[in-house]
Amino acid sequence: MPKRNGEMVERILAVARDIVREDGPDNLTFDRVAARVGVSKQAIIYWFPNKARLVEALVRPALEAEAAAGKAALRADTTNAGHAIRAFVEALAAFHVSDLDRFRLMYVTPQIGQRPGRSGAMLTTLGRIHPATTEMYDALAERLVAAGRYGRVIDARRAATAIHTALLGLLLRMAMADTLDAPLRHRDHALIDALLGVLTPEAA
Repeated sequence: MPKRNGEMVERILAVARDIVREDGPDNLTFDRVAARVGVSKQAIIYWFPNKARLVEALVRPALEAEAAAGKAALRADTTNAGHAIRAFVEALAAFHVSDLDRFRLMYVTPQIGQRPGRSGAMLTTLGRIHPATTEMYDALAERLVAAGRYGRVIDARRAATAIHTALLGLLLRMAMADTLDAPLRHRDHALIDALLGVLTPEAA
């Protein structure tokens, strides 16, 4: 029975991923998932009591994979902060550009249904995912401190957060252009290089 239960959960998640990829995150509903899986809506709710839980299950593995890619890029033996930042950004850019649907799943889908004044269930749910990203930021911050770029860990960690956020903003533009089938004027790799030139002019 446990194996069968696990298979049902994986089937639900696979269908939910397909819906997001094919129809967009707005169309991820329990009714649509149930119809595609071939079970009742109550059967979906049995495994995922609310949409926040379903989205968490969809997003968590991708966030953990992103963090693993970022940390792996920092394993190279270098004391140059610019080189570390460049390796970090290039690794995450490659990770996301290779699958913009996954990027949308990670950074767009979790926001669906969240408006001021609601219970905050989604934010609470995603809070349990945060440690993976925190570890990634900590790894970059440690490298920046060791390289002498920052004297305090807190400053280095803020920088790590800002670097990641800047990349996510650029990737969001790429993902939007891809969704609308309206290519940006500049190629993806040229935009990533331009961002790196701003972040690490000494390593260019």
